Amino acid sequence: MPARYDESEYVFCDLQAIYRYIRPDDEAIARRFLESAYDSFEFLADHPMIGRARPEFGHPDLRSWRVQGFRNYLIFYRPDSGRVQIWRVLHGSRDLYQIVR
Repeated sequence: MPARYDESEYVFCDLQAIYRYIRPDDEAIARRFLESAYDSFEFLADHPMIGRARPEFGHPDLRSWRVQGFRNYLIFYRPDSGRVQIWRVLHGSRDLYQIVR
């Protein structure tokens, strides 16, 4: 079954940067992060309205959800006519307003 989500041009770089940050401490956890991120994308495709609405970022349809098992990492996404647009994956301690707006 094809994926019911699309990734923005930022997602690959976000995931790669997070993997590279975690890997020096524990490569197995870094790999598990990637698996959890993609599992979370699938979950959001099945439940697109479950995340927290984030209109404060200037996009009325933007929502966020935590990567399963990695509470500090947020997935920013937008439901869009039967599909989900995964927009960014970011650590919650970053300046989200500067990055997401």
